[in-house]
Amino acid sequence: MKRQIKIVMGVLLSMSMMACISTRGSSRQVTRVAADSQTDLSGNWNDTDARMVSDALLRDCFASAWIQNFVQEEGRKPAIRVRSIVNKTDEHIDSQVFIKNIERAVINSGKARVLAQKGAELGAVEEEQDRAVSGRLSDDSSVSVGNETGADYVVSVRVTSILDQVRGKQAKLYKVNMEMLHSSTGEKVWIGDHEIKKLVSQSRVRW
Repeated sequence: MKRQIKIVMGVLLSMSMMACISTRGSSRQVTRVAADSQTDLSGNWNDTDARMVSDALLRDCFASAWIQNFVQEEGRKPAIRVRSIVNKTDEHIDSQVFIKNIERAVINSGKARVLAQKGAELGAVEEEQDRAVSGRLSDDSSVSVGNETGADYVVSVRVTSILDQVRGKQAKLYKVNMEMLHSSTGEKVWIGDHEIKKLVSQSRVRW
């Protein structure tokens, strides 16, 4: 019996020592960096890619003739609504991060107006309008119904990727296609493409 107890105690002591060694060996260090700094850990699509692509595409978009023609004909800046992102890659891409980068670039350019997205954003606006007509708001409130701005153009975005790999290396190509569609006619007034290529290397053979 005493021998069995000693054996059990020895096993428990060994497991405890191994746990301590494992904990020490897997220590983690966290370093704060600037939010706009470029970080590539896995080689997958990330926030830096979304920011770089949206900025590059919008620069090309607003340098083309369609927006100048619209301003000359209508005498005002066009209103734009960004629709959802079509993701044809094998990765999860947060579409809202990309959409917000596009909206930010459009607003900061000062060349177009950005309208609320379908869903939660438009829902919040419509809820406030419903409160206005319910009689619960003051007569001095500026909220009114029937004054929403329609989009002159809709932005459509598609993201695809191509993966090529051999032992210990991967080459990833991301291609982003952005199109500006006239809301009334469906005409494509501008098409832009931007590509990002990454080479990922690691010591392991399998990914």
